[in-house]
Amino acid sequence: MKIRSLKICGFRGFSDETIFRFNDAKVILLYGPNGHGKTSVFDAIEWVLSGEIHRFNQATDERNRTRFIRNMHTSLLKEAYVELELIGPTGGIVKVKRTCTARAQDITDYGKHKLELQLPTPINGITNFIDADAEHLLKRLLVKPAWIEKVEVSRGLHLTHILGQEKLNEFLRGMKDGDRYDSVSLLFGTEHFLKYKDSYNELLKKVNNRVNQIEGQISEGTRKKNELKAAIDELIKKVSDPNQKILRIALSEYKDNFLAPDNLFENEDWNAIIPLIRKEKESLKQKRYELENRERRIKDIEEIKLKWKTDLEKLNIGLGRLEKLKNHRNAYNMLNMVTNLNNRNNQYEESLIFIRDKNIEINSTKQAIETIKASVHISDNFITIVTECIENLRNNKYDLIKGVQIEHENFIWKSKTSELLEAIRVTQSSIVDVSNIHASTMSSLKLLEESALALHGIDQKYKNFLSSLSDYLSVEEEINSCPACGTEGINKPQLQQRIQVEQAKIHNELPLLEQKIKEMKDEFEKEGIKLNELKLHVEKCYLEIRTILKSAEEECQNKKEHMLKMEKEIQNLSAQIELRNNFIQDYNADLLRVGLTETVENKKEKLIQLEQQLERNLLELTAEEKADLPQEIEKTEGIISENQVFVESFISKLLLAGAPLQAKQWGVKEVEDFIQDVSKNVQSEKDKLIYLETVILKSITAIENAKEELLLKTRQEEMRVQHNHLEYLDQLKKKVHEDQDTIKDLINNVKPAVDKLNEKMISELFDTIQKIFSRINSHPVYNSINFNKEYRHRSYRLLIMVLTGYIENQTQANATYIFSSAQINSIALSFFMAMGLHQQWSSLQLMGMDDPIQSMDEVNVLSLIDLVRLFMEKYDKQFIISTHDYNFYQMMLKKFRNQDIAVIEYEGYSEKGPLIKQQVSENAETDNVLIIPAEEPISRAKLLELNDASL
Repeated sequence: MKIRSLKICGFRGFSDETIFRFNDAKVILLYGPNGHGKTSVFDAIEWVLSGEIHRFNQATDERNRTRFIRNMHTSLLKEAYVELELIGPTGGIVKVKRTCTARAQDITDYGKHKLELQLPTPINGITNFIDADAEHLLKRLLVKPAWIEKVEVSRGLHLTHILGQEKLNEFLRGMKDGDRYDSVSLLFGTEHFLKYKDSYNELLKKVNNRVNQIEGQISEGTRKKNELKAAIDELIKKVSDPNQKILRIALSEYKDNFLAPDNLFENEDWNAIIPLIRKEKESLKQKRYELENRERRIKDIEEIKLKWKTDLEKLNIGLGRLEKLKNHRNAYNMLNMVTNLNNRNNQYEESLIFIRDKNIEINSTKQAIETIKASVHISDNFITIVTECIENLRNNKYDLIKGVQIEHENFIWKSKTSELLEAIRVTQSSIVDVSNIHASTMSSLKLLEESALALHGIDQKYKNFLSSLSDYLSVEEEINSCPACGTEGINKPQLQQRIQVEQAKIHNELPLLEQKIKEMKDEFEKEGIKLNELKLHVEKCYLEIRTILKSAEEECQNKKEHMLKMEKEIQNLSAQIELRNNFIQDYNADLLRVGLTETVENKKEKLIQLEQQLERNLLELTAEEKADLPQEIEKTEGIISENQVFVESFISKLLLAGAPLQAKQWGVKEVEDFIQDVSKNVQSEKDKLIYLETVILKSITAIENAKEELLLKTRQEEMRVQHNHLEYLDQLKKKVHEDQDTIKDLINNVKPAVDKLNEKMISELFDTIQKIFSRINSHPVYNSINFNKEYRHRSYRLLIMVLTGYIENQTQANATYIFSSAQINSIALSFFMAMGLHQQWSSLQLMGMDDPIQSMDEVNVLSLIDLVRLFMEKYDKQFIISTHDYNFYQMMLKKFRNQDIAVIEYEGYSEKGPLIKQQVSENAETDNVLIIPAEEPISRAKLLELNDASL
């Protein structure tokens, strides 16, 4: 499986939602300065897949008091999550989303999350899973079936898939040598073999049962062998006996002891009788087997009877002691409870009085609240009605305020408001009338002024004419006629006198008109003043009403605030009452536990009497016994448990031996009588069985009398087979005993075997590590790596050693203490890449390396890049590599050009998280990831062509 896309929101270094689409890229490069959020990408992948970040798994006090999963700058209203898309084994897309579920009041947010899983193909018709089902299915996707019980996802990812910055030096310098050995065991899956020890113990029990079974078969085989020997001896006698009885007489004893049809004997149908006899024989065998089992059980019971008596006696003593100790404990607990009740009695009485008084206070406050609510309602109606009236008056809707009733508790406000509204209504009506008159006056005045202006215009023209004529006369000396009209016989002096007379004249209507205009202007001005006075009066009324409304609103708001305070006071009082009620309920419950009720009289005296009585009952206990009472009870219960196990086992054997169910209540006398009776019955039945077996044997001998020699050979062959079978059983018994010894040796040697297997696997792993190390190592002398396995302090330890390259004079040293950081980095990278290559536990093809080069030189960096390219091409691995080094970044772009590359470039960092360089795709859309398709490999012909061109 490989990663297809990653979405991060509110996690670690990311505040806002950030989406990375990698498509089918084989290598994902993260380039940017340190501290810009590259490591958060690796943390996000590890957290979404496992729910953990391995470097924070140690539950320190500091970790448990720190929030570090959710980004500190992310709003609490925003969801913090990581969503990952994986390309599944069949090519389908698996969506994994893990969300942080920590609440605001949680001290830490580590370990608080939920998981959602979406599969490409349904399971039982379902594709979306959450919580435990999702966790189970995700582990089955990540971990191969053979490793499900062997590996934890977080630890596995830490070892083989994600190499963090802190792990480069941790593997050699930070990790203990014992932990290093355990990590390698986890990688190989060999640590799981330690669990085989329990399986071997179970197998040993089965082998022991097999031994008992074989011994039973040997016992049965020996009995059969003895029977055959007896039969053979008898046949030999009969073969040589001339006075052998006839068959009817020989079978008479069988007829007397077994049920068989009489007609078979009368008709001498021996062929029909033979199967009956053989059937009876098999029945007797079964009875013998059952009888021997009963006999064996009785013997077992006899052997353990003495221990049972002892354990039964100990059990009874222990039960008596336990009952006595528990009674003392109950009395002691009761005394503590009574003492506690005595101590709380005064508080109980005070609580009753407190609740009564506070309930009265609450009721009084509630009544006051209702009164205030009614007053507030009246005030709200008052404000609403007055506001509506003002609006209607401003809109000249006088009809709407007629008959409006204004109510308020404040009579002054009520009456004053009504008067003001009426005054406004009347005044606004007057304003309308005066405005109409004013407008009419203004129209008349305008007409008069236009008339006066017209008259003024005629006079002015005439005056201009006279002035022009005068000017003409002043320059002309001889005038015989009028220049204006042409009248003859008029001289210059006459014309000048006439001009002076005409200039002294004005229009006869103009003075009267101007007087009328003046009077009308005075009237217009008076009307304007009156209109302004009316408007001022209206605004004054409005102002007074607004002042009243403001006062009413303030009063209403004060009442509401007061009402809220009273409601809060009721809540506080109710909370106090509830606390007191809880106390009283607890007190009454404790009273019931000590046998008293809340209604009992003289409660205090009765509690004191009960306390004194309990103290007298506990006088027999010493102070040490009181102090160790729980420990004594626990110790006694342990002893009882041990004895009870054996006693119950003994009773089970009795029941198997045929005892009735009442045997569970039997004493020693009943058990001994039962054993004696069963022994007698078994012996009696055994004697009878032997007799019946003899009868059957005689009957069979008599029936087959005619072929004694053949029968004798048959029996001898059966004897041989039985003998061989017994020898086989003896051999099998020895073999099983050998298996017992072998299993015991296995149990004792599981740990050494695992260590040998680890040593072999480590040797194979180090072969790969050596090959990788030889390519990226930068030490001039120590160019080979080896390991030493030591057993100290009851555990194995893995030491990493480096060697010089000269076999004839090879020097070995502990790399932890002689290598520099860059050289330690090379070893850690070699381990990680080898372990990632050898890992078999997961189908996840991811290998992540967070800033892997650190102090490596350029040659080693190039070797590392070539190794990564080899892993991608040969082993189909998907790599995520981060770096702050620009040269390393450019070298990877160049070296990986034949692979599909996904690039994430960091440009900066802010409270909202990393600032990712936006890449523009072919369809002109922006994205956080630059996808660089693989270049086509150059063919040999093309290479030759390029070489020719260069030449």
